[in-house]
Amino acid sequence: MKKRSFVALLLALPLCAPAWAQTDTLPDGLGKEIRTPEGLRKVIERKDPRFVIVDVRPPADYAAGHIPTAINIPGGITADVQAPPSKDKYMVLYCHGGMKSPAAGDKMLADGYRHVFVWGGILSWPYGRETSPK
Repeated sequence: MKKRSFVALLLALPLCAPAWAQTDTLPDGLGKEIRTPEGLRKVIERKDPRFVIVDVRPPADYAAGHIPTAINIPGGITADVQAPPSKDKYMVLYCHGGMKSPAAGDKMLADGYRHVFVWGGILSWPYGRETSPK
């Protein structure tokens, strides 16, 4: 009986993940444009001023290596940030593996940010990373 319950749980998990992991409040299908590493890289390369890339990991992890142009807002809590981005910007959030950025996205939406996209985790970023002094 335990084995069946465990197998049923494992089968149900993939059905649950997309519901909370797909925070996308960007207009005009922009989320589809940046969903892949290649798409996000293109946005970064063209320096689109509408987008703010947000690393929600702890400051030490951010300093060790982050997606280029990303700012650090640990946990998505903007109250702790000296100069938070404008609430009309398109926020693209990522964490380490993609599990914590959805909760950070919820916090940012609750804080009044209208356009939030949960990108996932930096583990999916195959390109170079920037580092910051500690």
